[in-house]
Amino acid sequence: MTTAAKAEESEVARHIARAAARLFARRGYEATSIREIVEEAGVAKPTLYYYYGSKEGLAKALLADPLNALAERLGDVIRNEADPVRVLEQVLEAHFAFCREEPDRSRLFFAVGFGPPEAGLALMMECRKGDLHDWTAAAFGRCVEAGLLDPESVDAFATMFRGVLIVSIIDFLYHDKPLGGDRARVLVAALLRGFEGRRPPAGPEGRP
Repeated sequence: MTTAAKAEESEVARHIARAAARLFARRGYEATSIREIVEEAGVAKPTLYYYYGSKEGLAKALLADPLNALAERLGDVIRNEADPVRVLEQVLEAHFAFCREEPDRSRLFFAVGFGPPEAGLALMMECRKGDLHDWTAAAFGRCVEAGLLDPESVDAFATMFRGVLIVSIIDFLYHDKPLGGDRARVLVAALLRGFEGRRPPAGPEGRP
């Protein structure tokens, strides 16, 4: 198969996935049929089955695989970035990039995460959500180790960090507000300033 043919196939697959994400986010996964997906995408059923095998395979491609990639990205940040402030910034930016890449997919993620339970998708997402939580918690731990956060303030900081993350994404997905530039840096700087007074006093060598 030529490079051009492979690119065309990839675009057809992405087109089907985007159509499915719109329907899943709007109507729910269980309530959306294969027939509705192929009608929305303007393709034949065999085309969907060729690329994804089933509705479950399509959901896996939409959520499970991209969330695995996001978790791997966060793991790379934790392992390779020495500056704990940059770690926080890159964790935020990784989530922002995930949403910018495919907004309809992110709307599906929010619909599943905050809407009525969708048994199949919820189970598929559960372990991935745990990985995302664990890597983000590791980022907060790096800040404690560096003396940027008081250990007793970590829970409050985590709540506020996740709050600005979710609100920023919701504003982007549902209110057409921009999600780029130096937003991650500005948010992290503001959060850390708010917790400066809660740090333990520095010792004689500048350490807590």
